[in-house]
Amino acid sequence: MKKETQHIKFLLLVVFVALSCVCVAIINDLMSPLSNPILINGAHVNKRFMLWMEEPTPQTHTTSPNTRSIRSKTIYPIVSQGYKINNKDICRGVEKVSVIVIVHTAPSHFLRRVRMRSTWLNSTYYSPENVRVVFLLGLVPDLITQVKLEQESKIYKDIVQGNFIDSYRNLTHKGVTGYKWISEHCMNAEIVAKIDDDAFINFFKLFEDMSDLKHKKRTMYCNKIPKGSMAIIRKNTSKWYVDEYEFKDMKLYPHTYCSGFTVFISIDLIPMLYRAAIGSPFFWVDDFFLFGLLPSRIPGVVHEGIRPNLTFMPKEAYTCYIRYGKNCQYLVFPAKDREISKMWLAMTHDRKQSIYGNYYMNLPA
Repeated sequence: MKKETQHIKFLLLVVFVALSCVCVAIINDLMSPLSNPILINGAHVNKRFMLWMEEPTPQTHTTSPNTRSIRSKTIYPIVSQGYKINNKDICRGVEKVSVIVIVHTAPSHFLRRVRMRSTWLNSTYYSPENVRVVFLLGLVPDLITQVKLEQESKIYKDIVQGNFIDSYRNLTHKGVTGYKWISEHCMNAEIVAKIDDDAFINFFKLFEDMSDLKHKKRTMYCNKIPKGSMAIIRKNTSKWYVDEYEFKDMKLYPHTYCSGFTVFISIDLIPMLYRAAIGSPFFWVDDFFLFGLLPSRIPGVVHEGIRPNLTFMPKEAYTCYIRYGKNCQYLVFPAKDREISKMWLAMTHDRKQSIYGNYYMNLPA
């Protein structure tokens, strides 16, 4: 009996050592910089981790030796993929959502999102209106950031992560994912506000002075860029470079569209925009694709200008609110990081707050 016990122990030890060697080999292989590294956003990432991030390689066909090569790659925005992280209940539990805010955020902006939640995106302040927020982002190359995002989602329940690489050239995928998510989970909203995460909206002014927006149909309210007024950048050193095969022989964008900093969209448009995206070839300039090209495929869409109520100068907005308080004309202005709390205090300094936390508003009857 004693010899059998020793024999079993020996076999278990051998198995344990063998498994340990296999695990070490796998880890070394994955972590080795020589194991097919690729460069994403300036960082080398092991390609084994990135299989889900690879994109199709453009193909070319030549019909004969005397004809030029023809680019045949046609890709489309992500419309049928699921979500890596999805909080389905953001808009549930209330009959209507006054505004659903879709924030295009960078995965690394953890502190900025905390500051936004604690100030102007805190729905408590606007009772009886209901403000809901989605922080929309894509896939990240490192596991540490992914774990932090999943923890953030568990705490705040306002993260939606799509199945696309989060990068500047994938903002079109991010926007279409936003249209998709609202169509599936938030059609009880009255107004949609798409913003970048360095934008700030005065919802008091929206609810008090611009409530007619919720009654409009097929409307985008934004910093409007008229048809034929914005050049298509062909210089390949530019951040906004557009390849010559896209909008070939055109020098100006052919449709009216919105600057994507902040765009208010009537809720009826969202499913139509999403359906339009399904058959529209991908174009990486997200502002034009999301707010120009897609609306051009829907009859009767109106772009209304927000410019008198918008400034891109944080100092100008701050001075306006300190000087004029509730009478300041700005609905939308920039604010990021420490500017967020500063602008919130300036915007609310002449408003009375109830014991329940909400600020009193003069809402239309």
